[in-house]
Amino acid sequence: MTVRDDLLIDLINRTEMEGAGPRITVVTEGSVLTGRLAAQRHWAARVAGRLGDEGMPDQRFAEDFARQAAEPLEYPPAFLHLQGCQLISGASSLPAALGEFFRVPLTAVSAWSAR
Repeated sequence: MTVRDDLLIDLINRTEMEGAGPRITVVTEGSVLTGRLAAQRHWAARVAGRLGDEGMPDQRFAEDFARQAAEPLEYPPAFLHLQGCQLISGASSLPAALGEFFRVPLTAVSAWSAR
C-alpha cells in the first residue's frame, strides 16, 4: 500500500477490537488472495497452538508466535492477517489453498474489497 489507506486500517483496528473481521479479498503484488480478516493476537495464538501440538516437528517455533500474540498492537498496523486464505489468481508459486493462516504486509496491498 503505497498510499496510506485509512479505511483498511480502520477495518483492521475494528477487527482487533472485536476479534474477527469480514471476509476480504486483497490484490498484492500480482496475486489475488481471499480469506477472513483475523485479529493479529488471535492469528498468532492460533498458529502457536497449531505448532505447539504435542509431537509436531515444528513445536519449538510455537513460542515465537505465542510471544507475538502477547506483544502490544502497533498503530498503524503493518500487516493484515487472514484466516482460511486462498489464492484466487496470480502468476505465483503459491498453492491455491494457502492454508489456515496468512500474513500480508500492508505495503504490498494495492487493492481490496470486503464481503
